[in-house]
Amino acid sequence: MNGSKKNEERDAVLFAFHQECEKPTAMQILDWVRRYPEYAEDIRAHAAVSHDWAARKSEEEVEVSQSLLDRGFSNALNALHNARVEAEEPAQSKSFHDLAAAQGIDVVQMAQDMDIARGVLAELFDGAMRPPVRKRIVDAVCDILKISRAMFDAALSLALQQPRFGHAKANGPPTVNARTCDQIIRESRMTPERKRYWLEED
Repeated sequence: MNGSKKNEERDAVLFAFHQECEKPTAMQILDWVRRYPEYAEDIRAHAAVSHDWAARKSEEEVEVSQSLLDRGFSNALNALHNARVEAEEPAQSKSFHDLAAAQGIDVVQMAQDMDIARGVLAELFDGAMRPPVRKRIVDAVCDILKISRAMFDAALSLALQQPRFGHAKANGPPTVNARTCDQIIRESRMTPERKRYWLEED
């Protein structure tokens, strides 16, 4: 690719990044850097500028103290640093149980917060739910556990590779009968309305 073509592609990527992420978070920066590693530095630089613009815009709209601006700038730098570290050092996959423990929550509490049958989440966490997982479940789990989609996918892969077995049968070793996400939802004890909600796409 010649220089002009590469510059055009870079500008298109940065424009799309700006359109989608007006005030980019660390997760958004990391996601875009992974998608376009060849423009990683440009994306990080643009993110820093976006944070600066957002801070200035906020300053024009309301009066804020200098310490608040300094704190915001520091948070932006921390977010950029964390995104760079995560992009350069692939994170070790963590299980859903470990991710939940890190947030001080368990399957029971998560199920209550999501208004979903506990068994549905337990099947997901224990490696008994075959992908694809419904988007509403993915989004809700990512939101509660404060993780990216990439981290969710890694935890799902780990759960499927290392399932938590149920009770052993008398005539053989314990097994995991993995089922589809939709099958697990339909066979749960939720009301028809809740089942329909989790089976629908956004």
